[in-house]
Amino acid sequence: MAFLPPVPASAAPDDDPDVPITISSLTPSRLTSDSSVTMTGTVTNRDDHAWTEAQAYLVIPAAPFTTRAQTREALDNPRAYTGVRVVESGTFDELGDLAPKETRRFSVTVPYDQLGISGAEGVYPVGVQVLATDTDGTRSPEALARATTFLPKIGRDRAAVPTSILWPFVMPTARDVRGDYTAPGKLLLSISTGGQLRNLLDLAVHTDTTGSTVLVDPALLVGVDDLAHGRHLPAGLELSAEQSHSADRFLQDLLQLARAQSVWVLDYDRPDSLALEQNPDLRTPLEDAIDRATETTLTTYQLSGRRVSWPTPGAITPSVLTSVRGSGDSPAIVTAAALPDWQPRLGSVVQYGTGSGPMPLLVTGIGSTSAGQRSVTTLRQRLLADAALATLERAGDPDSRAGAVAMVDPAWDPGTDWADAGLSDAFDSPFARGTRLDSLLASTPTAYAGRVPTAATARPLPRGQLQSAADIVTAALTLASMTPRSDAVKASLAREVAGLVAVRWRQDRSQGGLVAATRARVAEGTLDKIAVEAPASVTLSSSKGAFPLTILNNTADDVSVGVALDSSNPALDLPPLKPVEVGAGERLTVTVKVDLGRQRATFVTAQLTTPDGKPIGDPTTFTVRSSSIGTVLWVAMGAAGLLVLLALVRRFYRRRTRLTSEALADDD
Repeated sequence: MAFLPPVPASAAPDDDPDVPITISSLTPSRLTSDSSVTMTGTVTNRDDHAWTEAQAYLVIPAAPFTTRAQTREALDNPRAYTGVRVVESGTFDELGDLAPKETRRFSVTVPYDQLGISGAEGVYPVGVQVLATDTDGTRSPEALARATTFLPKIGRDRAAVPTSILWPFVMPTARDVRGDYTAPGKLLLSISTGGQLRNLLDLAVHTDTTGSTVLVDPALLVGVDDLAHGRHLPAGLELSAEQSHSADRFLQDLLQLARAQSVWVLDYDRPDSLALEQNPDLRTPLEDAIDRATETTLTTYQLSGRRVSWPTPGAITPSVLTSVRGSGDSPAIVTAAALPDWQPRLGSVVQYGTGSGPMPLLVTGIGSTSAGQRSVTTLRQRLLADAALATLERAGDPDSRAGAVAMVDPAWDPGTDWADAGLSDAFDSPFARGTRLDSLLASTPTAYAGRVPTAATARPLPRGQLQSAADIVTAALTLASMTPRSDAVKASLAREVAGLVAVRWRQDRSQGGLVAATRARVAEGTLDKIAVEAPASVTLSSSKGAFPLTILNNTADDVSVGVALDSSNPALDLPPLKPVEVGAGERLTVTVKVDLGRQRATFVTAQLTTPDGKPIGDPTTFTVRSSSIGTVLWVAMGAAGLLVLLALVRRFYRRRTRLTSEALADDD
């Protein structure tokens, strides 16, 4: 086949064929004058027709990039110039025909002296382009598909710059109206062998820890633990022993990684910071619940680390940053786009002055989902490219704090074939010094005095959803005050509250509102299961007496409750009943003594209370009356007896008088 002459790498064809390329490996990781460049990867034909006589060519320009703007343009703009194809014999790969849905591997090797580069210091964009023949027999000189990464060339006399990777492990699923996980099967697949989270964890474990920082969402720890022990799973879903073991193994491996190196701790389930800031009347109880959920989880799993906030890019405003500042040593993760005046020379960690004091911001600029971040190799090369450009910048600017920090996408799947990619090579380069993020925070970050967007572009969670979550907080504190399992109850419901204000619900607002409202009704309904019963009316045999009250506890916890008593007669003083213990699912009857005095009847209200006197549920009202049989009855009975006695005496006297008169008459 005739070789095409060298032509500039041009834009993709107008018909935009769907033929993605993945770069699997690139050697060396940095250019030297005595090495050949070898790139391997895969080409997949996702079109519904074949491409024939496909060839893969290495692409590289003569002059290197020297600014980050050039590297961003190369990744973000598919029409950007990234060099010329190397077409010498033996430097390209004959792929043959690509059938629909078929994937082919490629490998191209070009000796240094055939690269056609100037050899100047900088970052050379290097990539692969595929040419092929269409179904109509035409063969365009324009690339059918392309992929680009970077190859730095820096002298050994340059000073090394801080280089770091942040590994986020975030809970990917929520809980539904029943409190069960919405996608436990998906989570199980993700943490099992070959799954996305398992692959990400394995890569992090096998990457040099000198430049690694782990960001852990406590909700993921709880979620995986629940999965391993069969908690909060939909009815009918049962895990096998092997699946439970797989979940537990992931949890233990993640904890081991977090304990072995620098760890940052995300607020439980990544709450919607913008929604909290825009609802100041609900913010305090909700943030207290989020803090409780975070801290109790860390205690449970014996983990400690630096707390960190992660607002979404469109939610970053001065007021939001003020609200998430905390004590001032907890950084917020922001994108470079959120700080319009940020420059790499300021460093990846800057100090921003909020309304409540200064706070550190971690500015991220490398994401794993862009065109140049589809594989471990391209992540490594992007990190090295940023480090190389930072080295050159520092050489020309003594005040520069430029470095290289990559935060990988928590949903990125590095796959299982990353062992040969050599991600740790990013920290072995002479110009890249592996540095943990805590070290950057401790090095007195440069102040950022530039702009921050005054208005958010993101749409926060609705207030109704936050109100439902706040209602759960109220119910939780009330229930916790009555049970000996106070801490456990507050921790459990705090995790539920944090999950209801998670930023993920922005993607499903109607479902989020439904779940929050339903769970609030369930929490409040739990309190309704604790009630007091009284007779409709009570009749005392005298002004003094007693009546029964029955306390019902239909919850799953033992509770301690008191009863406040009130009378419609202000002169009648009814002291409250001291708190009593009522077992789970049990009922307890107590006796109340009362003295109505001269009152014939009164209305009495019985109100359940927490041990500290807070009312619970609805009160019960009933009547208490006296039969008035006491003194009056005895006086009446005494009077009646006296009258009977007098009558008998009179009758006896009259009879005796008559008999005496008759006797005297007979004697005469």
